[in-house]
Amino acid sequence: MKTVSLGVQRFLAATLASLFSFGAFAAADVASFPEKPIVIVVPQSPGSVADIMARLVGKALGEQLGQAVVVENRAGASGIIGAQTVARAKPDGYTLLIGSVSTHGLLSGTEKNLAYDPIKDFAPISQLNDSPLALVVNPGSGISTLSDFVERAKASPGRLSYASAGNGSGSRFTIELLRLHSKLDMIHVPYRSPMEAVRAVVAGEGDIASPSIPSVPELIRAGRLRALAVTGDKRSPLLPDVPTTAEAGFASVVFTSWTGLFAPAGTPKPILLKLNRAVQKALKDPGVVRGIEDSGATPVSNSPEAFAAFVQSEVTKWSKAAQDAGVRAQ
Repeated sequence: MKTVSLGVQRFLAATLASLFSFGAFAAADVASFPEKPIVIVVPQSPGSVADIMARLVGKALGEQLGQAVVVENRAGASGIIGAQTVARAKPDGYTLLIGSVSTHGLLSGTEKNLAYDPIKDFAPISQLNDSPLALVVNPGSGISTLSDFVERAKASPGRLSYASAGNGSGSRFTIELLRLHSKLDMIHVPYRSPMEAVRAVVAGEGDIASPSIPSVPELIRAGRLRALAVTGDKRSPLLPDVPTTAEAGFASVVFTSWTGLFAPAGTPKPILLKLNRAVQKALKDPGVVRGIEDSGATPVSNSPEAFAAFVQSEVTKWSKAAQDAGVRAQ
């Protein structure tokens, strides 16, 4: 049996001591997390559903973790700018992202050279909510139902337009589903934000749009918009008189928007789990639940593993949908 030299013994002892010291440091680091404010990046503008979620959940997270949570809006390019910012951030749990069906689903099918990988560049923490959208038109159009709209679009191929918040937005894909279902020839007009698309319909510059539900009740009450349907599997409490797409005769036109919390890939698992536990508690807070429901959404939480599997399924589903719809990668 060979004898290990004294020098080798010393090297091994030093290496083991170093590893033990690093492990103890890492454990202590996780135990004390967070030691400074956490930043949640919202890749949409203030007032968006993602922004509302960030502020609701962020406040509750701060209370759970004993540190301030700061919301930072970095809107632009259908969410790409904000998502890319977090993908490149230090993986220490202090920079998080409110991702969505757009940043982690739709853009995979519409962007040829996406600036980040929605699977490889992020560590999922938990889903936060899901919510349907609304299909709206200008009341002056004389269109009262979704069937009315489809009939008019078929009678005028290539003349009606649909306004969206961008190429990879849920507001586009909802109408793409309708277009595919009914074999419609329509013009897509992208805008910089969901509210700009809504304003286009209010102004008569677009024939139909599909915004988040909370953005339309006041405009409907003021007679500036008419809602034809909501895209969920049940009616929205905010628009109780508006049928679902299934009730309107378009059962395959179902779209649920969602948001979730992500960290950069490589964030230590104990930190992810600590953040997940805080999210789980936050989403049970009556004030948070009420705020989410007031925004037309339903609270949803899950484990990092379950959320990761869900995101993978969304990327696969919407990449295929983009191909089927002929939505070109940009």
